Amino acid sequence: MNDDVSDSPTPRTPRAEVRERLLTAGAAVFAEQGVHGARLDDVAARAGFSKGAVYSNFSSKEDLLAQVMQRGTNLVLESLRELVRADIAATDIGDVVRAAFGRHDQRAQFALLSEFRAYAIRHPDFLPEFVRQRRVLQDGVHELVRLWFGAHPEVDAGMPLDTFATVLIGANVGIVFDGPALPGVDPGETIAALVEAVVRR
Repeated sequence: MNDDVSDSPTPRTPRAEVRERLLTAGAAVFAEQGVHGARLDDVAARAGFSKGAVYSNFSSKEDLLAQVMQRGTNLVLESLRELVRADIAATDIGDVVRAAFGRHDQRAQFALLSEFRAYAIRHPDFLPEFVRQRRVLQDGVHELVRLWFGAHPEVDAGMPLDTFATVLIGANVGIVFDGPALPGVDPGETIAALVEAVVRR
């Protein structure tokens, strides 16, 4: 186990790997302990470094928080972009949605998102960053919806495409939020059913 990036024996852990391990650890610690309860010592220990490694990669706890959120946003969009393509047939799009949701357990991700939102509400200086990143995700989903429907003029969503994308995001967030009160309800299956209902000719 490395004590610190600067003191680690040769060969040193590549900086990119150190950063990725810290981001992964930060996501886990923030989700488990909450933003206020999490300590940078805990993040560093989870990643296998000392706190000095955190400060050599991030300017503050809030900077780490923003970067953890950015990483999560990027991972979600990358996963969706790998699966949702213009050439997917209307008869297959529901199964693609199921596959996209099946890649990730959203419970931990949603616990983390809830922490981000609560922190942003209580810290107005962080709120613009939270809003910016949520808009990045929303814009990415809207882009994929427009891409697919643009390649399938025979399918009518029955509403503006940006509205449909917003409904998909809102439905997913709501289902995951109410998960404990919805035993046996699979968000991926529900969203896929919604998509299939809309694209049915």
